[in-house]
Amino acid sequence: MKRFLIFTVFFPPLALAVFSAPDTLGKFPPFDLWTVGIAYGVAIIPAWLVAAVDWSLSAMRFSIVGTAVAGAVITGSVALFMWGFFPGYWPVLMACLVGAIPAAVCSWLSGKQNGRVG
Repeated sequence: MKRFLIFTVFFPPLALAVFSAPDTLGKFPPFDLWTVGIAYGVAIIPAWLVAAVDWSLSAMRFSIVGTAVAGAVITGSVALFMWGFFPGYWPVLMACLVGAIPAAVCSWLSGKQNGRVG
């Protein structure tokens, strides 16, 4: 149950940080209540789906990699659904990174919580 709490608390803000990182190089990203609320509204269901994948992969040796791949696929699918198409390679890469990096961090945190190392 702590796994779902970790993904619920950390996944949306980390996804927002990864999403806004290319635009805010050298500046502090705009983390106000409005943008964090939108991040939670958009990313909470993918966060729970990735948490379920992480839970099912928790006994495997390289579960962090599997969770990152699942996060990339899930957020890429959400982005494709919301945009309708991908106009190039950069949006595909960004959509996948927005899911993969927070998924890997949350999986690592939940693994440390349970005594699993990588």
